[in-house]
Amino acid sequence: MKHNYMVSFLLALAAASSAQGAAITFTNQTDWTQGVYTNTNSVEPPIGHVKLDDSILTPFNHIWVSLSGRDTIVRIDTDFVDLDGVVSLADAAAGNGAVLGEYLSRPQGMQGNPSRTTVDINGDVWVGNRNEQGFITGLGNRGSVAKVSANPTGVTSTGVWNGLTFNQLPWANGGGVDSLGGTSTATDTAHLQYVRTAGTLVRHVSIDGNNDVWIGGAPGVQGGNQAFQLYDGATGAAIPSSLGNTTSFDINRGGYGGLVDGNGVVWSAGLVENSMVRFDPVTGIAQPINNARQSYGMGIDSSGKVRVSNWDYDSIQRFDTDGTLLNTYTPAGMNNPRGVTVTPGDDNVWTANSNSNNVSRLDNNGALIATIPVGVQPTGLSVDSAGKVWVTNFSSNSVMRINPATNLVDLTVELGANATPYNYSDMTGTTLFGTIGQGTWRNVFDSGLGGTTWDNIFWNTEAEGSIPVGTSLLVEARFSEDQITWSSYTPYASGAAIGLTGRYIEMRSTFGRQAGINDTPVLSDLTLNFTPVPEPGTWMLIGSGAALLVIGFRPRLLSK
Repeated sequence: MKHNYMVSFLLALAAASSAQGAAITFTNQTDWTQGVYTNTNSVEPPIGHVKLDDSILTPFNHIWVSLSGRDTIVRIDTDFVDLDGVVSLADAAAGNGAVLGEYLSRPQGMQGNPSRTTVDINGDVWVGNRNEQGFITGLGNRGSVAKVSANPTGVTSTGVWNGLTFNQLPWANGGGVDSLGGTSTATDTAHLQYVRTAGTLVRHVSIDGNNDVWIGGAPGVQGGNQAFQLYDGATGAAIPSSLGNTTSFDINRGGYGGLVDGNGVVWSAGLVENSMVRFDPVTGIAQPINNARQSYGMGIDSSGKVRVSNWDYDSIQRFDTDGTLLNTYTPAGMNNPRGVTVTPGDDNVWTANSNSNNVSRLDNNGALIATIPVGVQPTGLSVDSAGKVWVTNFSSNSVMRINPATNLVDLTVELGANATPYNYSDMTGTTLFGTIGQGTWRNVFDSGLGGTTWDNIFWNTEAEGSIPVGTSLLVEARFSEDQITWSSYTPYASGAAIGLTGRYIEMRSTFGRQAGINDTPVLSDLTLNFTPVPEPGTWMLIGSGAALLVIGFRPRLLSK
């Protein structure tokens, strides 16, 4: 039997002589249909629980695309719907929803040509500038990277097309004050970091499980130094090595496309050297892999196997987690492959074929499933939060979205003259979240009245709840009176007192598992106890009606 929550709630408050305790409980499958699931699944067995989904996607509904010709990065809404499937620069939608903003990758006077991108755990992006190798006294030549926020506040790009850019804002760099690092003269508040790096002509950017960023210089024959360094994801500072954590290496290998796997191992392609490098920060061993022929872009599947595209060889290779070459595939139609991605769930492998203007879709064993026509000179591929595949087209200044259910392009977003989108690393966060094995469940509860006191929380009181060895479950809450201004998230153990007030509470449960662990933590039940504090006028809704005890509301009555 369904109830009108607000009516029942106010009737109870109006009839009571003082505020009574109330509770929200999640325990069965109907209850758990509430909320937002990211890489978690309440539908598959065990019924009535939340656990990690086997098909890990990204929690973000945007894609970051480097525009090498304009020294910028654009952020695009991956959920955008367009009736004719083409967002042209003449459409109002081009700057009113499809493109969310355009941001410089370097201060005025510094070198740009951005290419490699990687999305961090917050949805922000790090991007490398391929042309920077300027000299810094006492340090020698240095490259550069920039970090841009997915949630800027204050003055920021609107994403509206102005005839030249999507409202790119200036970064004046007066007196060169940001040339050595920093964003003090950036107009756009989205600019979080500008860092001068040990690696020059940066062509490798990848995020690790701690949300720190590995930066590597280009191969030596291209003028780079192939120096790799780990930088703090929050401050941009170089992280010094410590016992069991080596944070730099240089063996004249790598420097192209790359990633960090679920074990924290850094993989980096070499392209011109017919090799790549596998580096384990725990052992400090950088392993050259010399049978990776003209290695270019990289992807990783659910078992941790690394896929590497082979430029002039028109093939793709599969490597085991220890660097052993397992297979080389040469499917028909592959022509100068660059970007590589893997769709979660089916573990299909996708490559962007720059010289045949198409995308190859292979099954996990290398058999060709489909060849999909796209724009001119495709370079990069990434998977969005809905499991669709995006491709960047260098010479046709566009990005396209492919629906894997049909193997057809269902959206094209034009990026304007001189965009030349050049990407073949993680643009959405799918690679990161697939390797760190992390998911969340979130829900906002509305008590109906301001000043509500949230008393305590209980979770996993049922026997079905579990946190197996190698997995983790973090339950947090934050509070608000208006859903605009929120407190910070605070973690709570089961049975903990809360004692904070606000009309709204947002619960966030984060599920994790270590690399190589197939088990999952399970959240079986969740109960919130709270005490509403009604305004004086509320008592007059109903005179002296019979008192009702407000207990055990189902979450579908309280959540939104």
